[in-house]
Amino acid sequence: MEDPDDSTAQLPLPSTSTAGTAQIVKLPLPSISAKSTAQAVAQQLPVKSSADSATGIAAATCNTATKGSSNGRQAPLWYALYFPQLAELPESQQKKHLNELAGLVQSVSATVSFHPLALICEIRSSLKYFGGIDVIHDKLKQLISAQLQAQGLPDHFLYAASPTVTGSLLLARAGHNALVYQKDNLRSALGQLPTEVLELDKEQNRRLYNMGIRQLRDIWRLPGDGLRKRFGSDFVNQLNKALGKVPEPTRNYLPPPAFATSYDLPYELENLDRLLPVADEMLAQLCDFLRRRDLSTSHLLLSLHHEKRSSTKIDIGLRQPSRSREHLMLLLETHFGNLSIPAPVTAVKIEVKKFDAFMGHSNSLLAGAKSATAGYDNRNLNQFMEQLQARLGEHHLKSINSVAEHCPEYASRQLDYGELNEGKPTRRTHSSAIARQQVALNPRPFWLLQQPQQLRIRKGKLYHRRPISIVSGPERIETYWWSGADIRRDYYVAREDNGSRLWIYRERGDENNWYLHGLFA
Repeated sequence: MEDPDDSTAQLPLPSTSTAGTAQIVKLPLPSISAKSTAQAVAQQLPVKSSADSATGIAAATCNTATKGSSNGRQAPLWYALYFPQLAELPESQQKKHLNELAGLVQSVSATVSFHPLALICEIRSSLKYFGGIDVIHDKLKQLISAQLQAQGLPDHFLYAASPTVTGSLLLARAGHNALVYQKDNLRSALGQLPTEVLELDKEQNRRLYNMGIRQLRDIWRLPGDGLRKRFGSDFVNQLNKALGKVPEPTRNYLPPPAFATSYDLPYELENLDRLLPVADEMLAQLCDFLRRRDLSTSHLLLSLHHEKRSSTKIDIGLRQPSRSREHLMLLLETHFGNLSIPAPVTAVKIEVKKFDAFMGHSNSLLAGAKSATAGYDNRNLNQFMEQLQARLGEHHLKSINSVAEHCPEYASRQLDYGELNEGKPTRRTHSSAIARQQVALNPRPFWLLQQPQQLRIRKGKLYHRRPISIVSGPERIETYWWSGADIRRDYYVAREDNGSRLWIYRERGDENNWYLHGLFA
């Protein structure tokens, strides 16, 4: 590879003093307290004066407009923002901060990609709208500096712009706040950078040092096949990406979904039934939003606004995520039926509090196949329970949860329906698994008496209402000996003459009495 002549490879900008002088436009210097970084930034190419800087950028933009791709489209211009202060943080914190900063960068570019300790955005298409790169830089500097201060981090960052993603990243890492408009100038601009900007491993750095290579321009002189054999394909590909010789895939920033819609009523309404057509139209917008993004929701908040009164809020929680307009509308109608409002409604607002991935349900493979349980799957059951909860109230629908206890009286607890789906208790889930295993090995009834009922014995036979006979058992339970009220029982499954099954036990003690404790379905 030949090292191009620096005087001809860089972007020629028009000047009133020297026509055709080769220069790279300098961006404003970052306000960095570190002396080493400031010195590195200062040791760069000649800088245009502030008086003719804007003129130079404008002229460069016009030149590149005519020197773009062959089909008339302008080549992209990638603006890199490098945050060296994030290197001291864990990787999870780095991702968190970069995601927050990417939302700010999106205010000037629709394409924002993630890189180690850096964000890179495409700004060629935004130059005309914002009136030049200086305006873009000032806008980003104000937003990002404030965000970094709010995060408790140093508010400086390094930056550069060039026609390639990797090229901009390498320039920013080196502290070169250079602006390279044309791809033909990249070799010259990148050639001045030290090899440390490549962030190679220790062994590769040692090899480059032993070969006498200190700057990237030294690498241009080496044969490509030898570089690939000595340093691997990733090394050569990184250099080719920086020069724009190979395409560069990017991982673009996708902002988190958000949905909120409101409607101001033309007149006040006291009858909630007259709000249903408005709510139905708003739910149609919501479901269309969810379908376009392949999402569903499990938590909605509907607010009814009143004049000079606090808003009436309806919290709609779903046990199973949904985007069914009919189901959401049915839940809303049920809530309206039990709601009394303090004043007429002036506006309606629907906001999504939680988005979930959409899980589709497959139909039968055979078109004419009919299952005996058709229409009674978990989805329909969950929708029915949600409608019942909306009608009865939030805390009136209970579920029974198994607990890992040997004593049957304490082996279950009542919870609000849907509480198990909040994902909190790992211990509770483990306990339920243990209890289910116990139930599988030793059958236990769902219905337990609040107080065990003593059974009578006549002529050696047990009686409840009728004579009963033991079917299986015993299952011995001994627990709570540490509390002074120890429990020692032998449990049996018994049957009455009419076929009903009972769960009985015999105390192991002085009296050895028999008790009825539960009834099987």
